[in-house]
Amino acid sequence: MRWRSYNCKDCASISMHICHLLFMLFFLCLPGHGWTQDGVPTPFSPDELQHGFFQFDTMPTAPEDVASEPMDYYKNPALDLSDFTDAVPGGLLRHITLAESFEEDLDLRRGHRYYPIRPTKAFSADALAIHVVFRVFKHYSAYEIIGRLFPENVPGLSGKTFFDEESAYLALEDESGYLKFFPPSQAGWIPGQYRIDIFVGYEANEITRMGTLRFTVTPKA
Repeated sequence: MRWRSYNCKDCASISMHICHLLFMLFFLCLPGHGWTQDGVPTPFSPDELQHGFFQFDTMPTAPEDVASEPMDYYKNPALDLSDFTDAVPGGLLRHITLAESFEEDLDLRRGHRYYPIRPTKAFSADALAIHVVFRVFKHYSAYEIIGRLFPENVPGLSGKTFFDEESAYLALEDESGYLKFFPPSQAGWIPGQYRIDIFVGYEANEITRMGTLRFTVTPKA
C-alpha cells in the first residue's frame, strides 16, 4: 500500500478551505440570516446585530435645530443695549467728565495728561466750546475716542442728526485725552438739552458706543 505524501502548500490550502467553511456556517447560523425558500439571501438589518443603529429612525439633530427660537435670548429685555449705552461711558474709561476747559501736563513717559477745569453739566449760551476730559486704563494698542454731539431738546434743531464730531487718538503712552465741541451756529449755543455719544475704536457705530453724556445750555446771564 502506497501512502500519498503532502507538502506544506497542501496543508495550508486545506486549512484555508476549512476556515472558509466554518466562517460561512457561522454567518448562516446567525439569527435572521440565511436563505429564503426561493433561494434568495435575506437582507441585512443592522438592528439584528445590536450595533445600536436601531435606536435612531432618523439622523440625530443638533439642539439648536429642534429649538423653537434658538436666538430668543437676544430678545431678553435685560440685555437691551440701551440700558448701557445711555449710561455714563465706562469700560476702557476710568473717568470722564464735562468741563468748561482743561489743562495739559506731560508725564515721565512724555505722554499727555489732561485735567478738567470747572467740571459741570450746565453751560452758558456764550461758552466758546464744550470740553469732554477723560482718563483711560493702561492699554497695549493705540485706539481712538470718538464723540458725537446731538441736540436732544433744542428749538429749531433735529435730534436725529449730530452736528459736531470730535476724536482723540490715544497712543500707548497716553492715559488721558479730551474732546472739544463747538456751537451749532456762529450765533452761539441755543439754550436747551444736548447729549454727546462716546465711541471707542476707529469707527462710530452701535457696537462701539460706550455711553452718553448729557448737558444743558442756559440763556446768557
